[in-house]
Amino acid sequence: MRDIDGKTQIHMAPMEGITTALFRRVYRKWFKGTDRVYTPFLVANQTHCFKNREKKEFDPFDVELIPQILTDRAEHFLWAARELKKAGYREINLNAGCPSGTVTAKRKGAGMLADLSGLRSFFDEVFAAKEKEDLPEVSVKTRVGMSSYSEAEDIASVYAEYPFSKVIVHPRIRDDYYDNKPDPDAFRLFYDKLPHNKIVYNGDLKTPEDAEKILALFPGISGIMLGRGLLSDPFLPERICEGSMKGEEFSDREKERLLGFLEELYRGYEQELSEGTALLKMKDIWNFMADAFPEQKKQLKSIKKSRTGQEYLIAVRNLF
Repeated sequence: MRDIDGKTQIHMAPMEGITTALFRRVYRKWFKGTDRVYTPFLVANQTHCFKNREKKEFDPFDVELIPQILTDRAEHFLWAARELKKAGYREINLNAGCPSGTVTAKRKGAGMLADLSGLRSFFDEVFAAKEKEDLPEVSVKTRVGMSSYSEAEDIASVYAEYPFSKVIVHPRIRDDYYDNKPDPDAFRLFYDKLPHNKIVYNGDLKTPEDAEKILALFPGISGIMLGRGLLSDPFLPERICEGSMKGEEFSDREKERLLGFLEELYRGYEQELSEGTALLKMKDIWNFMADAFPEQKKQLKSIKKSRTGQEYLIAVRNLF
């Protein structure tokens, strides 16, 4: 595995309910390697007001943070752009990839891909406004279709018409949700139509070898985005940057850092929310992190069954 070059950035994927402001802050204290991070989606609608819990995701200002917006209306997206510019942000990201049924039923997230004429109208209005006033750069995170991979080429052609700062492509269709494998041929359609220094690959990058294969297949891309792979192995960005591999189990030094991260994150959630909610947050993370401990099912079961913060912390420490 070669060292990742200085031009290829590593992005932390936005994951609803998981990559919160607290998670991002504590993660970057204990681990290295990420260049850009994103908020879970912020809803922009007719109220033209972010909820208080959403404001906590981008305030205070974070220079590495890209706020992500979920909306189906250009006027609402532009309102969000103006508000986030006031907060200091120079780039915002449109969510055109969320596969949730409650989201796509409203033609938001990946649901935007069902109407390419409407998608063009959305971008026409956004970029026309951007030409007239100083607004943040616009990036987009997208899937390659709603129900068929045959949609990918036309969708790629739409994105090629506009000056996005980044196009983050998750080469699955909406109907896949997170099943099946990402399709590199679908990604290539975007790679062939878009400037390589504007395109980012997202999808099932779980090891340094996975990243290396993508960078070899698609040289010159702007970056790679890590989601579930980063949660199952928080050291993954470092391993990719340094060209190192994970052993059969975490080293003693890695265990020390990982335990420190998990304990600080739990304490932060306990202080910010409540003991019960903090436990739920951590158990959500363990749904992914459990993959890194395949031989320790008994200890993982104790984590899952813990009913108090003390039980949880003891169970985690026993795992290490």
